[in-house]
Amino acid sequence: MTSLGDIDTAVQELRLEAHHKAFAQKLAHIVTAIGTIPDDPPPGFTADSLIRLRELADETVDAVERRLVSAVDTEQEGQRLAGTVYEIRRRMEVVELWFRHRESA
Repeated sequence: MTSLGDIDTAVQELRLEAHHKAFAQKLAHIVTAIGTIPDDPPPGFTADSLIRLRELADETVDAVERRLVSAVDTEQEGQRLAGTVYEIRRRMEVVELWFRHRESA
């Protein structure tokens, strides 16, 4: 289980990371953490938690987009990073559906 605090820390570190390999590793950690929430939610995951997770996902996408604009990575690396934007959005949709279903049950 990953807490929102862990994801927050990883996002802040991602925003400062200059090296591609470390950036990609931190990004993979964030994407994985978002994906595990429906299966293993942090204790007390509330509507406010979901709002904060959306903000963190948006910050992650912003960090990826800024890196893509800076063109510091190879074209192939950039394409892989761009693919993570879609994956983050997809995983957030899954989390939001799970949350709505859990709240209505």
